[in-house]
Amino acid sequence: MIKSLILGFSDAMEQCYKKGEIIGGRHRIDSLLGTGSYGRSYLVYDCGEQRQAVLKSLRLHKRLTRRGRESFMREAELLQSFCHPAIPKFYCIGEHQGVPYFTMEQIHGKTFEQLIFEDGKTYSEHQAFTIGMKIIRIIGYIHSRGIVHRDIRIPNVMVQGSELKLIDFGLARSLERNTNPWRRKPANLLKEASYQSDFYGLGHLILFLLFSGFEAGENQKELCWEEELKLPPFSTFVIRKLLQEEKPYQGWKDIYEDFNKIVHKTGRGGNENVNL
Repeated sequence: MIKSLILGFSDAMEQCYKKGEIIGGRHRIDSLLGTGSYGRSYLVYDCGEQRQAVLKSLRLHKRLTRRGRESFMREAELLQSFCHPAIPKFYCIGEHQGVPYFTMEQIHGKTFEQLIFEDGKTYSEHQAFTIGMKIIRIIGYIHSRGIVHRDIRIPNVMVQGSELKLIDFGLARSLERNTNPWRRKPANLLKEASYQSDFYGLGHLILFLLFSGFEAGENQKELCWEEELKLPPFSTFVIRKLLQEEKPYQGWKDIYEDFNKIVHKTGRGGNENVNL
């Protein structure tokens, strides 16, 4: 209730930047891309570097708290520290009329959420796990840096040509050592900065891809995902491990190997080339 009131107050008091407005003396607003709980994202033109970029500004209700400001700065610092083709490049950070912002590379593509729910794209078992192989390699890079994304979901993975991009590091945290999420409630797991929180998110992302082509029969009652998808036993076992319904994976390489086995079994070999 209180959170809803705060968000409502923030929306009423806060105005979006207008098209053509110059931010930080160099970034010209072209359009609003989206609004999240932490910030607003805009497509801008960097007049200094003569390139398009994405500008993310911190929302009012988050600027009023130290935790909100620290989280925003942490996201900027993380992006600046990464050097990976699947993660947007960090450009610059600044403040405009008391509002913190940072800019980053514009990704030309669509999220899996857009592809599934707007474009009607469907994915086979082979495609879903091949995509999973790509994503787990990105997760592996992040984990090697001691960082957990904590928000692996279909709106946060973009398809750009034949490549994937992982976006939105607003919830990312440094890895918590000595965590043991086995048999922990999913709600608690997702809040943890543990490897398994990202694996859990990946499990749900894989299910979204698999359900994209699922059609329930007329008057069919809702069943569990295992009964509805009717996947081969090993594929089911792998997803259950990701979702903590079996003993969880401890590292990304084991997941990659199991995904590769599934891709081989579905008949097209174990490479990551697939029509996205």
